[in-house]
Amino acid sequence: MVNYSKMGYLSLDEYSDDFLNTLLESNHTYEFYVNWDKVYDNLKNHLVEIGILNSLNKVPSNELESKFRDIIVNYSEVVPLLPLILAIRNKKVPIFNVEDKSSKIINFSKKGFNVDEIVEFSVKTGLLNLFNNIDDLYSYLVGTEVGLDTNARKNRSGTIFEDAVGTLLEEKIRNLEGFHLVKEDDDVDIHRNKRFDYAIYKNNIPKIVFECNFYNSTGSKPIEVAHAYANLQTDIDNANLLFIWVTDGQGWNKMFSTLMNVAEEIEFIVNYNMLNNLLDDILADL
Repeated sequence: MVNYSKMGYLSLDEYSDDFLNTLLESNHTYEFYVNWDKVYDNLKNHLVEIGILNSLNKVPSNELESKFRDIIVNYSEVVPLLPLILAIRNKKVPIFNVEDKSSKIINFSKKGFNVDEIVEFSVKTGLLNLFNNIDDLYSYLVGTEVGLDTNARKNRSGTIFEDAVGTLLEEKIRNLEGFHLVKEDDDVDIHRNKRFDYAIYKNNIPKIVFECNFYNSTGSKPIEVAHAYANLQTDIDNANLLFIWVTDGQGWNKMFSTLMNVAEEIEFIVNYNMLNNLLDDILADL
């Protein structure tokens, strides 16, 4: 059971109220939404190809297909860029043809592509017609890369919260003699293979281990994690370590009672704000 008295609370209800009332609304920092460095880096190696394809902007629609065919024959380096115009990262694109009930893979690699397949694909998907409707392919592809980058937001979400906790831990121990922080520590001996998100050492001896996660919504994953950490607690206790689970997010509003039921063995379950308020006292007792 959560050891609310060690954390300075008079009752479990007081702890529960504080946990729920101080949950972060979001862990989405300004950097969460778009990784602009990644967007521009993905395009800077294709500036020549983009320039070649941009020439199609000036071609009349009735000449567009023949001019496009000439370009891919004479400048094959533009072919791998074509799927990106449709927000596709792969160089091998599957197509199901309803008319003849067949399917195939169209190769957009620089070598080995079929010119007729590339032209047909570009015409029938509307890719080719796009050149008569945009002024600058580079600007268009910046928007495409921004859209594709949204797929990476889920990974950034977890990393951002973990990094925020790490920054807080660094701040807390900065002026404490003999303390240091290790990220992704797999050297802590608890008689099982385990890499902790963070570990605080005092005089080169591990004292506190941390796991961090953030849940914007409900689901089975948080409860599975709680079960796993409950099983872990005994091994950590036997190693004479303190385990602090730092978890946050509005998803816990609807799952908190379940969390308390499945995490009866975990002494310290705190959110980000609680960690900030409690950690000084915990460190002082080490």
